[in-house]
Amino acid sequence: MLPRPLADDMLHGTLDHLPNPRDRLSFVLAAVHALSTHDQRHLLLDDLDHTHATLRVRRTGRPVHTVYLDELTYRLARQWLAAPHRRWPATTSPYLLVTAHTATDDTQPPVSIEAINKPLRAHGHQPGSLRMDRILNEAQHADDPLHLIRLFGLAPRTAMKYIHAAHPHRSRPDPITS
Repeated sequence: MLPRPLADDMLHGTLDHLPNPRDRLSFVLAAVHALSTHDQRHLLLDDLDHTHATLRVRRTGRPVHTVYLDELTYRLARQWLAAPHRRWPATTSPYLLVTAHTATDDTQPPVSIEAINKPLRAHGHQPGSLRMDRILNEAQHADDPLHLIRLFGLAPRTAMKYIHAAHPHRSRPDPITS
């Protein structure tokens, strides 16, 4: 199944309506940087490089993907980092995104999928849809699978799926897999 874009008005104003700094950061990580819920759950505090305004995304069996943070995302990350420091100053959680439960749990679990999904769903968004929409939008403008691979850390086959969805008139069946 090919990805389909979200309606243009779907994203408008969402950031202003998310009161929690963690939820605003999560929204931008999905909608701008196309990070999946899984990616977000496993981000570590050490993955955020303040010197270079980058975020390392570690994916099992894949090379580390570096996300170059725009000014908005970096500002939201800094705002979020101030919040857990104030609320749970003794937390030892290594994760970037935490909740009241995960910040105080000595076993140091990652934040739950629901902690990321629920606030966004309350505003009519699914992180997976935000991610797909962002990649599809980039594919419409770039028409280069290597660009998608570098920008989002996609597998080649996934990048080609988005290129085909964005430019169906230029797509031909793959002679090897047909």
